[in-house]
Amino acid sequence: MGEGTTIDLEALRARLATEEGPRLWRSLEELADVPEVRRHIEAEFPDIVHASQIDRRTLLRLMSASLALGGLAACNGSDAGTGAPLLSQSHNMPGYVPGVPVTIATSLALNGYGRGVLVKVQEGRPIKIEGNRLHPASLGATDVFAQAEILSLYDPDRSDAPLQNGVSRSWEELTNFIRPVRNELVFEEGRGLHVLMPPTASPTLHRLIGQARQLFPHAQWHAFSPIDDSNHQAAAISVFGRAVDLVYDLTQADAIVTLGGDLFADEPGHIRYAADYQARRRAPGRELPRLFTVETRMSLVGARADERIPLRPRDFEAFAEALAAALETGAAPSGSHPAISRLADALRSAGTRSLVAAGREQPARVHALALAINARLGALGTTMRTIEPLNAVPGEVRTLANLAETIEAGQVSRLIILGGNPVYTAPADIDLAALVRRVPLSLHLGQHRDETAAVCTWHIPESHPLESWGDLRAFDGTVGLRQPTTMRLKSGLSAEEFLGLMAGQNVDGRGLVQATWREVWGDAFDTRWARSLEDGVVEGSAAPTVDVALPAGWSPEPAVPAGSAAGIDVLFSPDPSVWDGSYANNGWLQELPKPLTKQVWGNAALIAPETAEVFGLASGDAVDISVNGRVVRAPVWLLPGHAPGAVTLPLGYGRQLAGRIGNGIGFDAYAVRTSEARWTATGEMRRVGEKIPVISTQQHHSLQGRDIVRVVAPGEAVRPEPAHPSIYPEWPYKEHAWGMAIDLDACIGCNACVIACQAENNIAVVGPEEVAKGREMHWLRVDRYYAGDPAAPETYFQPVPCMHCEKAPCEVVCPVNATVHSSEGLNDMVYNRCVGTRTCSNNCPYKVRRFNFLDYQGTGVSAPFEATNPQVTVRDRGVMEKCTFCVQRIAAARVDARVEERPLNDGEVMTACQQACPTQAIVFGDINDPDSSVARLKRSPRNYALLGALNTQPRTTYLARVEGSKENG
Repeated sequence: MGEGTTIDLEALRARLATEEGPRLWRSLEELADVPEVRRHIEAEFPDIVHASQIDRRTLLRLMSASLALGGLAACNGSDAGTGAPLLSQSHNMPGYVPGVPVTIATSLALNGYGRGVLVKVQEGRPIKIEGNRLHPASLGATDVFAQAEILSLYDPDRSDAPLQNGVSRSWEELTNFIRPVRNELVFEEGRGLHVLMPPTASPTLHRLIGQARQLFPHAQWHAFSPIDDSNHQAAAISVFGRAVDLVYDLTQADAIVTLGGDLFADEPGHIRYAADYQARRRAPGRELPRLFTVETRMSLVGARADERIPLRPRDFEAFAEALAAALETGAAPSGSHPAISRLADALRSAGTRSLVAAGREQPARVHALALAINARLGALGTTMRTIEPLNAVPGEVRTLANLAETIEAGQVSRLIILGGNPVYTAPADIDLAALVRRVPLSLHLGQHRDETAAVCTWHIPESHPLESWGDLRAFDGTVGLRQPTTMRLKSGLSAEEFLGLMAGQNVDGRGLVQATWREVWGDAFDTRWARSLEDGVVEGSAAPTVDVALPAGWSPEPAVPAGSAAGIDVLFSPDPSVWDGSYANNGWLQELPKPLTKQVWGNAALIAPETAEVFGLASGDAVDISVNGRVVRAPVWLLPGHAPGAVTLPLGYGRQLAGRIGNGIGFDAYAVRTSEARWTATGEMRRVGEKIPVISTQQHHSLQGRDIVRVVAPGEAVRPEPAHPSIYPEWPYKEHAWGMAIDLDACIGCNACVIACQAENNIAVVGPEEVAKGREMHWLRVDRYYAGDPAAPETYFQPVPCMHCEKAPCEVVCPVNATVHSSEGLNDMVYNRCVGTRTCSNNCPYKVRRFNFLDYQGTGVSAPFEATNPQVTVRDRGVMEKCTFCVQRIAAARVDARVEERPLNDGEVMTACQQACPTQAIVFGDINDPDSSVARLKRSPRNYALLGALNTQPRTTYLARVEGSKENG
């Protein structure tokens, strides 16, 4: 929307300077009042306007047709549920009641580290994932990737049979082939064998790798991950003389400076860090912490920062060095960035309660300077501690580049690739596909027949984490056991089982994990095993602190001489929806609007508005980005707050063998990412004079600049809304009156709530064409607003579910009484009555109702029927739907309370969005109970109703954002 329109930044700044009060805007095109965007926002039927130009007569004809066919559409049958249901054996467990879900604790990995989760299982079928409150990495919350593992489990494109040179083989044929090969390797002590795998924090995998090394002493092991922490480890060695991992404690921090990265999205402990930061802001009797973010691309932590400094990648080393010098000498060096003095003063004032965190994309020298600053301020032991490295391959480990050299030399006769997709993610200067083809025997273990599987001699299906045994350490070293939550839906082996096979042990995943912990627990094994399985956490397993110190007189290594000042800085980053490409075939994540760009079904080269002005670019314009002679073509997207003179390339797209969902979407940023410049590079950007469609939802469901997000100073109250008369009588709620409060001061825009709602409520994936028409089906959206100068704007997030208005404008206009008010204050939808007139949606000022224009549950991108929640109705074509406050959870809790002959307790009913939120920004409960958490929040002086002047009296209200004085660099 608005593509092809260049933006005059000076004109926008002049307009903003003449306006009184804050002006919220969603996009630069909206701020510039581009006619196309204005028409889209003002349209009553934006999907029709977006699809084509239409005259009044045609519009009336379409409206008449929808009225005439509405009843027929509502009665239309669906074949979405004709697939055979998933069956599993009876649980035969004490207390198990058929039809009642059971909960299983397990762990899921992201980039090698574990996150503790609880999986709800219905009749042997996993249907929902929640965070494990006992696990330090989740504390009961989740991220989008954990929520989406349900859909990945049922992915129809998962590999289900071994392949030999692309031809399906039976497991018996694979066994007959592997047995003599293994015997030869044992006899030859592993000569010519090379193993490539991603780093892992699994104790069992570490043990099995050690045993395999003993069996094959001449084998060589290589570790590779496209998202790695090698720069941090190199810095730790240079500063402390040894490699360490860092664990932050944001609850103790009074001043935080981040140098790149994203503490709330990219770090191994990102869920915990977001929770801890908000806990620190809520700490009674303490001033609010100060958060300073220095970054190239806008991030979640940057959007939440008190002060944000956009900086090109090439300038980070000088910035970090100047900050260290200012702290040491008391004065900022001459010619340094103007923000240096402010940051140094804040860190110095906080003392031991300060923290400087460098992102993984920063060079080792920046990491080293950050470690030295923390050590000199006394932060070690207060806001951070150091532990032994967790995510690694034990023993002597070589790199991917070393493997390439060895293959080139003809010294690799057998290659085993355990997990990952290195052929796709390898640096562009390593043609791994061609190299693997040169190896006489190559074997790949993976969940999909992906780019790596296509070039290997053999491909072996890998089991999904929800159907296999294992264990994982979290970011702080705490171990969580991984156990199956269902029978194996497709035949396969886990990495543990494959290594067990190679090491001459059994292929029983459970036995392999038990063997690891028998060595640790000894005679107490049976008791501790049962307890750890139930809790999902191994008690007392957190890694101990490693004592390190900054050597006296330490100074950083000399800076590398700066290269040419010409060109544009290129930054590579994991994508917030598909990570490194691992989730490219997940429809929930592909259709999830990215937190800041709101882009779906693809990626774009992110640039600052100032950069776009220099190059004469608008969002959607195609550019060629070249790095060291390699070129990739991509659409650009103007991102307010991005550093000028730089471009960010999100990884994980441009896949060719991802599956039916992920193939051919976006551009492949790995094509210009090299071994020597894996995170930042200098390149050239050239406009090519064509357009590449970029689908974004940022103009959908606009509330047209009303008083939406409110901001107060610490201790300040929101101006109360005056009482308005109503023609509707008040209704007494004698039992429960459900309501919700959303704290905008806590929301970080991470989207966990959106995916949790989708997984819980069977919300359809509609595909890129339908989203482009404004027909996405999410019941909960997270609106992102900017305020101020487009070069350095303030950023606000606002989750918007159905408001469940007490005086609901949707209810009075429905001709068939399909949207009604319940006796407990819910705005209910009776799907069987709905005839699809859409009058309720047209009359909703919050734009939270979604209409099934097509049979979205039966398309090529829809979720498999096995992934649906049996406790929630699957809607059909012609039906309106929306947020229900998870009424099925209310009903289940009511039944439990009735059976146990007790009242419902506060906190017993948690909506899916509330349960997933890392920062507890969403609170739900009974507002009739004055002691409930939601009732207390609604009495807060920060509480206000969205569009309160309309007098709809919404049950969902907001707490205003809290801000002190802010400065932007």
